[in-house]
Amino acid sequence: MKKEWMPIAGTKKDTLMQVSLEEFSIKGFEGVNITELATKADMTTGAVYHHFGSKLTLYTVVRREMEQRIIDRMEGAAALFTKTEEAMKSALLSGLVFSAKQNMCKLMGEEQPLGMEDPIKDFLAELNIQGELPIEIVSVSVWRSILMQISEGQLTVDQGKQLLEWLFR
Repeated sequence: MKKEWMPIAGTKKDTLMQVSLEEFSIKGFEGVNITELATKADMTTGAVYHHFGSKLTLYTVVRREMEQRIIDRMEGAAALFTKTEEAMKSALLSGLVFSAKQNMCKLMGEEQPLGMEDPIKDFLAELNIQGELPIEIVSVSVWRSILMQISEGQLTVDQGKQLLEWLFR
C-alpha cells in the first residue's frame, strides 16, 4: 500500500486530520458534514477544501492511514502462524480489537467508496497461500459487518471475536 504523506503535528492540516478521524469514526462518510467538521476544527470550509480538495479525498487520507495501522498489526499477528486459516483469523481478530480500542469500528466497517481498492482485503489475499478459494472476500465482508454491528451497539467486542473464531472453525 502506498504510504500517504502525513501532516506535521500541530499544523492546521494535522488538526483537520484529527477532527476528521473522530468525525468519520463516529458518523461514517455519509454522516459527516464538512461545514460542521470545519467548525469543530475551528476553521473554515475553505481551509478544508484548500488542504484536501474534497470530502472524499479527506476521507480517503484518513481511512488509508488507519488501514495501514491495522495492517501493521495484522501482519504481526499473522506472522505467528503458517496455516492460512490461523493466520487470517489472527489477523482479523487483531484488526477487530485495534479498531474497537481506537473507536473506529464504523470507519473500518464501512464498505470502500466505489472504485477504491481495499488494502485490508488485498492483505488477506496475500495470506491466502493455498488460494483454492478467495476466502478473503467473505472474510473481509464478515469482518466489516461485525465492526458495523459493534459500532451500532448490536454486538460487543467479545461477541465479535467469538463470531470470527466460529467462522474459522
